[in-house]
Amino acid sequence: MSIKAFDGGLKNREGTKVYIGVDQSYSGFAITALDASNKTDYYSLVYKSDKRGIDRLRDIQAFMMDAFLEFTIEDAAMEGYAFGSQMANMLGELGGMVKLTFLEFGIYPLIVPPTSLKKYVTGKGTGIPKSQILLHVYKKYGAEFSDDNAADSFALAKLVSGGHTLAYEKEIYDKLQDPKFRER
Repeated sequence: MSIKAFDGGLKNREGTKVYIGVDQSYSGFAITALDASNKTDYYSLVYKSDKRGIDRLRDIQAFMMDAFLEFTIEDAAMEGYAFGSQMANMLGELGGMVKLTFLEFGIYPLIVPPTSLKKYVTGKGTGIPKSQILLHVYKKYGAEFSDDNAADSFALAKLVSGGHTLAYEKEIYDKLQDPKFRER
């Protein structure tokens, strides 16, 4: 297992009110905690489990729970499914585990479709390579990541925090307020 951390100034973690963004991926499971008081300071972690099968799911769940216990979660978002994925079954299991883990904390996360996340960050929903997400997150927010999963989790936390200044950001945020994007 390996953990990569990106410290964006969120110093006082214990009990801090945060918005959480989760980019669930087997190749790099990313969580970002965004300070609810200023919506700029953050702390991101990318976890790579060395386990397989159900042991990997349990390992990632333990990582999530440990990360969540440090904070008071105001709200959360997770990336929705990429339906064309070759690993759709495995990603469905992982997504279900993420939702159940959030539920342990009383949270029904906002489910953000991948195209909506891309449009929120770049202004375009399709045809955007991962490297462009990294670049746009840096240019828009000054948050520097060397891992695209961390950049996605950061953008998810920004989105769920209600942070928008551009018309297309507000359009995406408003669209995602439809109850169908929160499973209850």
